[in-house]
Amino acid sequence: MLRPHLKTFLAVCETGSFNKAAAALFITPSAVLQQIQTLESELNAPLFIRHRKGVSLTPEGEYLLQKGKTLFLINEEIHREIRTVGSRDRTICIATSIMEKCRLLYDLWVLFSASNPGCEIRMLSIDAGHRIPEQTDLIESVNSDNEWEKGWNFYEICKVPFGFAVANTHKLASKKILTLDDLWDQTVLSLNHGSCDAIAGILAFLRDADISVSVHHGPVVNPLWETGFRSDVLMVPLCWKDILINAVTIPFEKEFLLPYGIFYRPEPHSAVRSFLEFIFSTYEEGNVNGIVPVLE
Repeated sequence: MLRPHLKTFLAVCETGSFNKAAAALFITPSAVLQQIQTLESELNAPLFIRHRKGVSLTPEGEYLLQKGKTLFLINEEIHREIRTVGSRDRTICIATSIMEKCRLLYDLWVLFSASNPGCEIRMLSIDAGHRIPEQTDLIESVNSDNEWEKGWNFYEICKVPFGFAVANTHKLASKKILTLDDLWDQTVLSLNHGSCDAIAGILAFLRDADISVSVHHGPVVNPLWETGFRSDVLMVPLCWKDILINAVTIPFEKEFLLPYGIFYRPEPHSAVRSFLEFIFSTYEEGNVNGIVPVLE
């Protein structure tokens, strides 16, 4: 219901830059700039002060931020209420972000919807602070025992190996596989302190080999974009190779595997249950539909 201009404005306020807001909203920086300029023109007031490190709010922008947050909360409440009126039992809401992409779910949905035309799908965005919309039914992701995963059920489809990402200009960028010898003079960044067995195992393996390891706290998406990552080595599941900008993702010589699959609510409504049953049967009973989506 809200105009996208206000949502874009709030994203810029939260991230502090047009580029980061574009990444969070899955649109181009030029689209962010155009929407902000349109909003400033309609309000006849400047909203941001542009500077080299990002943006800051003008007094007019501070006022709009205060009122805009209230409008956004009201909008979210209306959406929740409307959804329960008539479409709850036939709409499946899938939340996505930069890291929680639909690598498998979209293809599974295409197969499912062919024989279930009464069901609908709705895509939601997980914001830069990793706040998951309340109406979310499904999330596709690695299972690394992060805080947000608590309270969700998980269905494992496959396992993905860990690798390492380096900037295109890094001296290791041309490697086809990384060894401990390659890492001995590097700092390895991790976005997880080792809360699950797979991550704890690879961190222990690296530390036992006297490899320098640095665990990043705070908003987990930041190391994917900020300058600190460019000179170091980032430990990542290899399925992230399609989200890292100006980087190369390289397999590791020793295999450490992380579960990958679908998170779903403990008490899904009828449409979600039907879709989940389809997913379970697709992977557990064989290639019953002529195709089983898998990670490359």
